[in-house]
Amino acid sequence: MVKLEGLTTTQLLAANSFLDKNALAQPVLVECTQGVAGIEVTRQGGKGTITYGTTADLMHAVALYNGLVTDGQDFEVKQGTNFEQLIAMLDVARNGVATVAMLKQYIHKIAGMGYTELWLYLEDLFEVPEEPYFGRGRGRYSQQELHEVALYGERFGVTVVPAIQTLAHMHNALKWDAHHAVRDTADTLLVGASETRTFIEHIVRAATEPFITNRIHIGMDEAYQLGRGAYLDKNGFTDQETLILEQLKMVVEVTESMGLEPYMWSDLWFTFASPKHEMYDPDVHFTPEFKASLPKVGQVYWDYYHEDEATYTSRLAQHFELSDDVVFAGGIWTWSALAPDQSKMLATVEAGLNAAKKAQVKQVIATMWFDDGSEVPISTGWYGLQAFAAYQYHDQVTPAIIDRDFELTQGEKPTFYQALDRFDNFTEGANTDADNVSKLVLYEDLLLQRYAANFEQVDMVQQWQQLAQQLGQTSLSAANRLMGVYYQQLARTLIDKVLALQAISQLRAADAGFELGESAIEAIRQFKQSLIRLAPLARQVWHQQRRGNGYEIMDIRLGGQLMRADTVIWRISEWQAGRDALLELKEPVLPMDKKSNGLVGHGLYQEIVSAGDISF
Repeated sequence: MVKLEGLTTTQLLAANSFLDKNALAQPVLVECTQGVAGIEVTRQGGKGTITYGTTADLMHAVALYNGLVTDGQDFEVKQGTNFEQLIAMLDVARNGVATVAMLKQYIHKIAGMGYTELWLYLEDLFEVPEEPYFGRGRGRYSQQELHEVALYGERFGVTVVPAIQTLAHMHNALKWDAHHAVRDTADTLLVGASETRTFIEHIVRAATEPFITNRIHIGMDEAYQLGRGAYLDKNGFTDQETLILEQLKMVVEVTESMGLEPYMWSDLWFTFASPKHEMYDPDVHFTPEFKASLPKVGQVYWDYYHEDEATYTSRLAQHFELSDDVVFAGGIWTWSALAPDQSKMLATVEAGLNAAKKAQVKQVIATMWFDDGSEVPISTGWYGLQAFAAYQYHDQVTPAIIDRDFELTQGEKPTFYQALDRFDNFTEGANTDADNVSKLVLYEDLLLQRYAANFEQVDMVQQWQQLAQQLGQTSLSAANRLMGVYYQQLARTLIDKVLALQAISQLRAADAGFELGESAIEAIRQFKQSLIRLAPLARQVWHQQRRGNGYEIMDIRLGGQLMRADTVIWRISEWQAGRDALLELKEPVLPMDKKSNGLVGHGLYQEIVSAGDISF
């Protein structure tokens, strides 16, 4: 076993949680000393040293030490740091609310990677005493729960910071009549109203009181309808740059009155200043006078999409025209699909963080979003978070370095997490267009088949057969094995869905007869059986990591596929009896041209499941 010396009782309790007590036959005595930022770890026989800068460095050093010491060899590893703050942002507001236990597991994971902060993206997912409808029915956290999480993070050197919204992305709050007085549009707050200031005071106070930091992220991104609803009716037209500046000054007055240090997303300054209304328009520049007119607030540049370093370099330069306190946020690509887009993540993180380092950005954020229902398990993000963290402790990052860091600090091989990319990546390189083929297939209607032409571009069955076999051969830690079983079954279910779609498509032929109908019915039944095996696994993985709120949406989505399969079987039987023409199959087969820049395409659930523009 490894025995740590030179630590406080609190430090020792946290650090020991990273050590495998049964890994060594002979004990290694490790002297721990605080020094400059970064880490240095050594072993010589039965003795070792750990030198660390921050508590976060200490946790990373111990996790790394635990991985290195098991092979019995002596070692000496020294790692500096490239950023003052290494931050993870976890989205809990897009239908899937992490349990308190999962938040603690997340904190422990990122602490071993060296993260200093966790920004918890909440929207309306926290209790506001004066606003009882705020977050109602969505699994919001109580003040006590958030304080518990904050204290847990502090133990491991991970400061938990609230990230809320104070302008747009407020649709889940504004849908209630109780908040009618502060509603401009369905998604945006009413600027200038006295009720809005009171509302902001309530939510800022409630969002920050449970935490033990004065830092807060106030959102303010993507407010494209700002001033175009109730504000327009009450006050007439006002340009949007004026409105966001007015709202920001009010919000900062509130945060300053509470002794807080605010950060905001930067995108709207560029969008509103752009003649093309283009986000991060490269032709937009800010004068020193405009920079001086802004209240004191950090500007967070988010960009998850570019694979070239030059784009990030150029945009960071523009941001320093806006503020001296610039933060860069990259993406772990856990959103809008059924599995993470690992290749896109690796390409964008490499370009973005290399540019941020050269621009001497002091704070960087690895964002984990879960748009469109939170269908990706939180635990799929471990590899992406490790990849991001590699740029903190290494000057030159290679895939081999990321893989080794992951194995040493997480106690697992990265093979499983890397394989998840093959659910959606049918290219020879990175899935840069973010095709989400698996989601398109799972929710493609059996009869409408709007993506039929797109699916012809790739051999999904062969790739997913190989993937299912590969996933079945990978080993995972006990905490992640259920996720492994789920993804193996997902691959099998997708194969059966493709075969069902292909069998039904055969009924388009003018000479299609009874036997083809029977083949289609059998293929649909096989898909149903696969889906019936998948559904309880999806349910278990969700409830292992998230609260029950939100899974009703998953039940509707997966259950809808089952009911639709029954309907299509009945329809085909009616067609066989001459009572149904299956007119959906008579439609011309055209490429699905929405969001189809890649080989196959990309779609959200609502866009995939039906051609009807109704609410899901």
